[in-house]
Amino acid sequence: MRAERLRGVGAPPDPGEAGTLAELVELLRALKVWAGDPSYEVIMTRINAAWQAEGKPAGELARRTTVADCFRQGRRRVNTELVAAIVRALHPDPGAMAHWRQSLRVITGEVEAGAQVRVQEELPGQLAEFTGRTAELERLANLLTSPEPVAIVGMAGVGKSQLATRTGHLLRGTVERVLFVNLRGFHADESQPPAEPGAVLDGFLRLLGVPGHKVPHGLVERAALYRSLLQERSTLVILDNAADESQVEHLLPAVPSSRTLVTSRRDLDLGRSLTVDSFSTAEAAEYLALAVPGVEVGSDRDAVERIARRCGHLPLALGLVAGHMRTMAGWTLTDHADRLDERHGDLRLDTEVTLALDLSYRRLPDQLQRLLRLLALHPGPDFGPYDAAALGDLQVDSAGSALEELRRDHLLESTGQRYRFHSLALAYAHLRAADLDPPRVRREALARLSVASGVAVKKS
Repeated sequence: MRAERLRGVGAPPDPGEAGTLAELVELLRALKVWAGDPSYEVIMTRINAAWQAEGKPAGELARRTTVADCFRQGRRRVNTELVAAIVRALHPDPGAMAHWRQSLRVITGEVEAGAQVRVQEELPGQLAEFTGRTAELERLANLLTSPEPVAIVGMAGVGKSQLATRTGHLLRGTVERVLFVNLRGFHADESQPPAEPGAVLDGFLRLLGVPGHKVPHGLVERAALYRSLLQERSTLVILDNAADESQVEHLLPAVPSSRTLVTSRRDLDLGRSLTVDSFSTAEAAEYLALAVPGVEVGSDRDAVERIARRCGHLPLALGLVAGHMRTMAGWTLTDHADRLDERHGDLRLDTEVTLALDLSYRRLPDQLQRLLRLLALHPGPDFGPYDAAALGDLQVDSAGSALEELRRDHLLESTGQRYRFHSLALAYAHLRAADLDPPRVRREALARLSVASGVAVKKS
């Protein structure tokens, strides 16, 4: 890098010249100098003022340390959104921010990986043991009588994708064609980032008969052509596993002849949505009867109910238990229920359940991750903003906003004015707290809660 860039001479540095993340960070530092070398505190204030004007909740605002960290050499990854916000704070030109964002994504490989996406003109297969969801299927059938998109939302492992697939199969005879894509909004493999909307449109357009050389280059132009073609035949579009509204904005057909289902772990502002909860006990029992027929009950007539309870009535967890049952010849349902009781005592979760919850957890800002862990210490069945403020050492307004963000990510459930954990999410948060928060930190959080509530709280 030329030394004069670090002295802020001439035009602002060009991020397109960077070939590595280290070089891009050096150019970001040069941009800071070029902009008059404001302090990290000033940059943070500018970022948060812009984000608050855009409606970003308090729990997601930038901190001075995270801003400063973006300028640190030796990083292997950076937060693309935060770097773009830093650029905007230093050089408030929309074109400059877009240029920096693109350069960062190219360097980190997100563009190449995000452009690799598999679109389908057929629905995935249905689970043979799909059961229950009668009310949800009826609700979706009613919602899909009009062209407005419908979002299916809920916590990890609750069965959103299977419900969307089942709905698609039930509606298949009423539409002329299907378009399906997994948007990878939440994916365990970091080399598989969320799919780029432009790449999805490229795939959809080819399925709709557009030759590759006639696919427009721009995202807006691709979306316009996509929507014009969807007017010709009735189409069911399923956008599975969406990260947020921005990922699906250009993928929504917005034409009277099409119907659209979107699934996500986050609440999406699409106008209409269906929140999917865990199975009822009856649905869980029916699921297990279909998944592992012939397993004897054993001595405990309530074994199935115990299994369902220990699985939190979560379809993903029940599916994992059913898979274990198939490998354990001679075990009764009572034996499996006893095993789950033992695991519950140790707060152990199956790997796949942990991974599913971890994907949602890792997307949270540091402050929300910390609060989620501390909320798991609460001794009662539910909690409100004042409890969260005490545990997290936050202002009540900030705590209330944070609780609502965790609910929107379906890591908490709302009970009116208060909130609670799903049982498996609670076990997960306990494990994270034990791993990441020293006993002293947990004791201090409980001491604050005890003072705030005026009730003695058992130390963790």
